[in-house]
Amino acid sequence: MFAKFLAMLYNNIEVFMIEIKNLYLSFTKEFDALHNINLEVKDGEKIVLLGEADSGKTMLLRVLAKLEKFQSGEVYIKDINIDKISFKHDLSVGFVPKSFVFLKNKTVKENFVYILKERKFDSATINLKVLTALKTFGIENIQNLKIKDLSPYQKALAELARISMRKIDLYLIDDICSGLVPSEAQNIINKFLELMKDNQESTFIFAMSNQYLAKQLNCKIINLVHGCIEEIE
Repeated sequence: MFAKFLAMLYNNIEVFMIEIKNLYLSFTKEFDALHNINLEVKDGEKIVLLGEADSGKTMLLRVLAKLEKFQSGEVYIKDINIDKISFKHDLSVGFVPKSFVFLKNKTVKENFVYILKERKFDSATINLKVLTALKTFGIENIQNLKIKDLSPYQKALAELARISMRKIDLYLIDDICSGLVPSEAQNIINKFLELMKDNQESTFIFAMSNQYLAKQLNCKIINLVHGCIEEIE
């Protein structure tokens, strides 16, 4: 694979983070959650999957996060078949689902410390990373609150702080602005922009349902309708 990568550089060929070919995913015979998806995402590119609740945007993120099996088609990440890729050894992925991934009976800070301990960081590094994440996302005031007591907006900020604590190659961020009041959603968009600015070499894929918010990210927008790619802006 490394030899192929060098050949691409030598021949000035574009390197893709993601290649999807003829992807189909269905749960019933009558309805395809994803229908004949063909998509290429360049390494370092930032895109938005835009669509309504049944558009397939979240399902496509879940496929890329290896959380959903598909019936047919091919998916490659960094030129590796998704069935064979390791998110531990081949590249790092940061997935932010709408149903947030936290220990609900632990505090925000306890969750952050637990995550970093699982990754074998030493105590000094853990303290620095946690303090930096809390400050960057302005959530020092909720660090001692349990996750179950947070508002959806506070959980969204905590999720973004969580994934900011490590180097990530591929960000997969679901529609966490949905359901927030306009001022909260706008602040999340601002945090997205800061995250992209601080990680310019990383690839970002957002799933969003609000066109106005999506356009503020200044990314390529891929419109999905009923599991199909309808238009690329």
